[in-house]
Amino acid sequence: MSNSATHGLAAFTTVIVLSAVDEHHRGQATLRPLLDGAAGALLTSLPDKLEPAIHPNHRQFFHGVVFAAGVGYATYRAYKWQPTDDWERILRWLVIIGGVAYLTHLVLDAGTAKSLPLVGKL
Repeated sequence: MSNSATHGLAAFTTVIVLSAVDEHHRGQATLRPLLDGAAGALLTSLPDKLEPAIHPNHRQFFHGVVFAAGVGYATYRAYKWQPTDDWERILRWLVIIGGVAYLTHLVLDAGTAKSLPLVGKL
């Protein structure tokens, strides 16, 4: 069963690998993947902040497959976005890291016995 520590470690690992691959493709080598991974570990709890696990059937709209598709699309669009100033770069970074962390959480939840609803109630 996935818990917050498992979610955090999975998001940390996923984000750090994706960030390191991105740096490699850009010909860079910094410690930024560690910062990205830490942010991912913090942001991966967002689905359970939106729908707290106060009962066994807490997974509804924000844990749904349709919502996950929307998060995936927003993350992809942010990845393709070419920001023009520092604030836009920060926003892009937050959307990408947050999206990957959110989706990592949902992938882990999908692997449990309760899985994920297709849509869920809002």
